[in-house]
Amino acid sequence: MWYAGVGWEKSAYELAVLDHTGAHIVPPLRLETVGVGDVVARLLRLAEREPLMCVIDGTNGVVDGYLTAAGLDVYRADGDVAPLRRAFGSPDADILAELGRAHRSRLTRIALDSGTLTGLDQRIEEDLESAALVEAEQVASGRCLVHGRRVHPRVALTFDDGPDPDHTPRLLDVLRHYQVPATFFCLGLHAAAHPRLVARIAEEGHSVANHTWSHPYLPDLTRQEVLAQVDRTAEMLAGITGKVPTLFRPPFGGRNADVLGWLAQHGQTTVLWDVEAADWALPGASAIAQRVISDTDFGSVVLLHDGGGDRSQTIEALPRILETLMVSGCGFVPVEDLIDVAEQKGRVASSWTSA
Repeated sequence: MWYAGVGWEKSAYELAVLDHTGAHIVPPLRLETVGVGDVVARLLRLAEREPLMCVIDGTNGVVDGYLTAAGLDVYRADGDVAPLRRAFGSPDADILAELGRAHRSRLTRIALDSGTLTGLDQRIEEDLESAALVEAEQVASGRCLVHGRRVHPRVALTFDDGPDPDHTPRLLDVLRHYQVPATFFCLGLHAAAHPRLVARIAEEGHSVANHTWSHPYLPDLTRQEVLAQVDRTAEMLAGITGKVPTLFRPPFGGRNADVLGWLAQHGQTTVLWDVEAADWALPGASAIAQRVISDTDFGSVVLLHDGGGDRSQTIEALPRILETLMVSGCGFVPVEDLIDVAEQKGRVASSWTSA
């Protein structure tokens, strides 16, 4: 068995791979502004030689989707075993690899159907409960969006975790064919690796929004760390598109009262959703399409993914979703078109859905 630590710092991924004695199999690598696909390819080549255990921490919350989809075993280091993070990065990759070698039983194995947050259900529930009152206040003031007003047949399609060099272009092709605008919540690490894709998203009339730099679970971070994730990503996206994004989606929807307060004070509008197909769990194109179609109502914000793993099922489902909702009289708008303080206070129910 070999043990791989997968970390990040600033715009680089880091890899360290140890054998059972703690010796390096290859020299530690720092991969500057490369796509996560390159990281996965390197690990897969090593896994051909020896079974491989990959270790991440909770700030590297998107790479696990690619690793598990590729068939690699991934573990998360957190709680009392989690090492200190760097100023703008994860723990050192060497330290993560050593945790796998010496403390495997104290790590959490990540499951494909629950992702980075495997085993954290109670913690997530507690954080969401703490956020409820602040969230309601922010919805009323227009600082948080769950869905728009339920009286107009307008829907916002949103895509998280890109840009991805394989899947984002194919999704853009589908959206262009149907002349449908969408909102893409981009990760800074991915934007740094694929700036031309971010530019294409904007050039084709879609909204480019902020989804943090490395996809961490925000309640685990300090205020300084949360705002650094927001600002570094905003700077990267603005450098590509010429516009500073103020729409922000927390990874996993992870939030508590503190996080929502920090974001609002920092000029961000938090965008959540009311329709989720769980496409990241790869339930099949038919299941993805059916859930979106059946759950969508006037003003819905639909959460789908263009990055974070294999998104071929989402791409396959998208034409059926668009065609069915269009036949039902649905119009598609960028998510910012659903934000209206007066409308958020109303939340008038409607029976519009399409089976």
